[in-house]
Amino acid sequence: MTNAGSEKRMTVHTAAANWDARLRNPDCSDAERTAFRKWYEEDPRHRDAFELLQDSVTALLSAAHTPEMRALRDGALNERRKIGHRRLSLVACLAVVALFVPFGMNFVAPEAGRPGQRPEPENPTYYATTIGQRSGITLDDGSVITLNTDSQVDVHYSADQRLITLLKGQALFEVAKDPDRPFVVTAGAQRVVALGTTFDVRLNEAAVEVILVEGKVAIEEVATPKKKTPAPLVQLASGERLVASPEETRPKVTKIDTSKATSWREGYVTFEDTPLSEAIAEMNRYSTVQIMPEGEDISGLRVTGLFRAGQQARFTEALQVYFPIDAKRDGNVIVLKMSQAL
Repeated sequence: MTNAGSEKRMTVHTAAANWDARLRNPDCSDAERTAFRKWYEEDPRHRDAFELLQDSVTALLSAAHTPEMRALRDGALNERRKIGHRRLSLVACLAVVALFVPFGMNFVAPEAGRPGQRPEPENPTYYATTIGQRSGITLDDGSVITLNTDSQVDVHYSADQRLITLLKGQALFEVAKDPDRPFVVTAGAQRVVALGTTFDVRLNEAAVEVILVEGKVAIEEVATPKKKTPAPLVQLASGERLVASPEETRPKVTKIDTSKATSWREGYVTFEDTPLSEAIAEMNRYSTVQIMPEGEDISGLRVTGLFRAGQQARFTEALQVYFPIDAKRDGNVIVLKMSQAL
């Protein structure tokens, strides 16, 4: 006979797995995120089940490239072809994968502490996406991090602060209000401090870019051996973008259309009178197929439009419609050349 309590626990864990799958879907809507937060907060068992699943997935990702995991993945794909199922159950996959994951994975729920007591993690939690991948991460306070393509973050929550380090790439942060614990994002030489707000941070070799979607943030420069006198504190208002680069003594703040700047959340890239060389570099972030322009004439063309991220072939086809451009693909490289002088 099946125990009723076991069935109820399984229902909670199944719901947690379903929410995880929906949040990781690039097409996850704001309404779904709001519904998740309501589900997450309405019952401590929901929170415990979801956090347990996140710990399990993190450990799973760390072992994803082992020979055992590759064999398991290939076997699952072969089985899927045989039975014709549209998707595999995440809960079932995790249960099987547990057999192959080293000792670091723990499927036992953490011991409950006193009400209001927050855990003090020893090490940051690492999250990453590959090229062309986007991922939504819901933290234990309800804050959400959406990682863009080829990005990496470390998350370190403690009793008195929430510290995030953007190691690479780009992320959008939807911060849950908690006046007792500042939410701090460090990217390169810039530190962004927020309470309850939504903002986008991008880190590359040339600069750090911060876009404030809503709310308020304060941005300060981290002192370094080369620059012991940091630039003054900057406060952004909604719809403003800050760009800080090592070559500039002070960061630049400009107004921006946040819906276009954050269209990557929906899987799109927006250009507005953008030099083609810059547009190509942006498109190349989302795909292992790289577009290579040849000649200064083609790089100087300007592009305006909304394009699906990672769709390199369609992007080059659109360019050929509007410009006298020839495209030739060789493996994972698409070479663009002018077919005639403008």
